Amino acid sequence: MSEKLQGRESGQNWEGSAGQAAQAESGKIQPKQLLILLVLSLSLAIIVIDATIVIVALPQIQRDFNITLKDLEWITSLYALIFGSFLLSWGKLSDEYGRKLIFMAGISTFIVGSIIDGFSLNLSQMLVGRVIQGFGAAMASPSTLSILTTTFTGKSRNVAFGIWGATAGAAAVLGPVLGGYFTTYISWRWAFFINIPIGIAALAGAAFVIKETRFKDPKYTTDYAGLVLITAGLASVLFGLIEAQTYGWVFPSQEFSVDGFSWPTSYPISLPLLSIIVGIILLAIFTLYEIRRARKGRVPLFDFSLLKYKGFRYGLFTVTIVAMGEFGAVFIISIFLQTVKGLSAIDAGLTFLPMAISVFIFAPIAGILATRFGPKWIITTGMVLEATALFSMSQIVSISNPVYYLYPILVIYGAGVGLAISQVTSTVLMSIPWQKAGVGSGANNTVRQIGSAFGIAVIGAILVAQISAVGQAELAASTVNFGQMGIATLKAAFNSGLSGGIDPSLIASFGTNWLAARGIIFDALTQGTRWAAFTAGIFVSMGALSSLLIPDPRPKQQNKVAPKVMVEESQAVGRTLGAIVIGQFLAILGLSAALSSEYQSNPFMQQWFSSYAWPLGYLLGNYLGSMMIGIIGTILILWRLVIR
Repeated sequence: MSEKLQGRESGQNWEGSAGQAAQAESGKIQPKQLLILLVLSLSLAIIVIDATIVIVALPQIQRDFNITLKDLEWITSLYALIFGSFLLSWGKLSDEYGRKLIFMAGISTFIVGSIIDGFSLNLSQMLVGRVIQGFGAAMASPSTLSILTTTFTGKSRNVAFGIWGATAGAAAVLGPVLGGYFTTYISWRWAFFINIPIGIAALAGAAFVIKETRFKDPKYTTDYAGLVLITAGLASVLFGLIEAQTYGWVFPSQEFSVDGFSWPTSYPISLPLLSIIVGIILLAIFTLYEIRRARKGRVPLFDFSLLKYKGFRYGLFTVTIVAMGEFGAVFIISIFLQTVKGLSAIDAGLTFLPMAISVFIFAPIAGILATRFGPKWIITTGMVLEATALFSMSQIVSISNPVYYLYPILVIYGAGVGLAISQVTSTVLMSIPWQKAGVGSGANNTVRQIGSAFGIAVIGAILVAQISAVGQAELAASTVNFGQMGIATLKAAFNSGLSGGIDPSLIASFGTNWLAARGIIFDALTQGTRWAAFTAGIFVSMGALSSLLIPDPRPKQQNKVAPKVMVEESQAVGRTLGAIVIGQFLAILGLSAALSSEYQSNPFMQQWFSSYAWPLGYLLGNYLGSMMIGIIGTILILWRLVIR
C-alpha cells in the first residue's frame, strides 16, 4: 500500500500536504477541523455527562424506587461496565467498517437507552436502559478519539486534545450540576431526556462535517470468545465487589437467593468472594487466549503487543488507577452533601461548579505546557494536585465545617484533573502506530470505564463498611436509651449505608431521642466519607507514582535557530524540568508521610489494612514507606539530574 493511500485511509486527507505540515507545525486548527472538533466534543459531552449526571439524582431515585446503596452502585457501575467491556471490540470495528458509521450508530443507540431510562418505572427497567446506553457509548467513544487522532497532527493535536480534555473534564463535573437542577426543579428523568436533543444535534453535525475513514484489515474477524471472556470476567469481579457489602467478603453473612438459585450461610465461602475468584480466572484466560490468537496471525480483541510501547503500557495503568479515585470521590461527596449537610440536589450539584470551572481552564493550558515541557510532567503534576486535594478533603469534611471550605480544595482538584486527563490520553495514543488508533483509543477508554466502575464499587464498599463500623461503635458507647427497636433500626440504617438520606419515618420512630440518633448517624456518615475520600486519594497517589514511568514523547522542534540559542534554550528547559522533578518528588514524599501519619492515628484504617492489605500496612507503619521513597527518590534524582 502506498503512502498516499495510507494517508487517505487514515483520514489525514486535508488539501495539500504542505498546508497540512504548516498547520501541524503552527498548531493552528483549520475551520473544517474546528467543526469536526465541535461535533466530537458535543458527542463526548453526553457520553461523559451520563456517567455523572445521575449521581446527584441518586437519593431521589432511591426514594422513588425504594432501593439500597448497592442498587445505586449498580446504576452507576453497570453503565461503566458495559461501556468498558465492549469498547475494545467496537474500537476495532470502527477502524474496519468506518469510524463515522459506527459513531453515528452508537449515538443513536445511546439515545434509545436514554429514552428507556427516562421512562423507567423500577430498577430493572432502569438497568436495561443503562445497559443499552453503555453499549451505545462503547460504539461512539472509540470512534470519537480515533477521528480526533487521524484529523489532527503535530502541535495542533496537543491543542485539540486540550480542548477534548476540557470538554471531558468539564462535562464530568457539570453532570452533577445538571442532574441537581433537573432533580430539584423538574424531574430526575430529565437527567436522561437531555441526551435526546444533544444526541440529535451531534448526529446532524456528524452527517455533514465528518468524512468516512477506515483502515481495513484483511485478517480481522470478530473475536466473540474474547468478548464473552472479558465481559463475563469483569462482570463477575464487579458483582463480587458490590454484593460483598450485603452477602459477606469472605464468609456468607446472609443467604443469597434469586429465581430459585440460593447461596445459604452454611457454605464455607461467600458468593461474592467466589465471584471475584471466578472473574479473575476468566480475565487470566482472556489474556492467554488473546496472546495465543495473535500468535496464530489472527487479530485479537486486545492487542497485547501494543504493551511493548512504554507510553501505552504505563499510560493505561495510570488511567485505570486514577479513574478509580476520580469517579468514586464525586460519588461519595454527593451523598454526604445531601445527607449530612442537607443540601438540595441543585445545591449539591453547584458545589462541584468550582471544580468544573477549574477543569475547563486548565485542560487547554495543559496542551500548551505539554508542547514545551512534554506531557509526562504535566500528567504527574496534575495527579499530585488531585491527590493533594483528596487528602485535604478527607480532613476538611466534617459535620461542623461549612460547605464553602470545600471550594478551594475543589479548585485544586479541578486543576489537577484538567492537567492530567487530556495529556495522559494524548500520550497513550501518540505512542502507538496511527493504524491502531481505534484499538488504542478503545483500550484507553476501556480501562478508564473499568477503573471508574471498580472505583465506585470499592469506595462505596469502604463507605458502607466505615459507616457500619463507626456507627455501631458509637451506638454501643452511647448512654442514650434508644430501646431494642431503636437500636435495631439504627443498625439496619448503618448496614444500608444511609443511602436514602434521613427518612421522615426514621425521625418519627425515635421521638425525643432523635437528636442523639441523628448525631450518631451524621458522625458515622462523615467518618465514612472522610475515609472514602482518603481511599480515593490513595488511588490517585498511586497513579501519580505510575505516571513517572511514562516516557516523555516531547514533540521535536523543527525551527531553524542558531546552535547557541538552541543550547541556551535546552539548558533553560532542563533547569525547569529539574525543578519540576524535584517539586513533584517532594510533593509525593509529603503525601506518603501524610498517609503514614493518618495510618498511625486511625484505628479503622489500621484494622482494614491488617485484614486485607497487611504488606501496605507494614510500609505505612513507622513511616517505613516514606523513608524508602525518600532514599530511592533521592538516588534517582541525583543520577538523573547530576551524574547523567
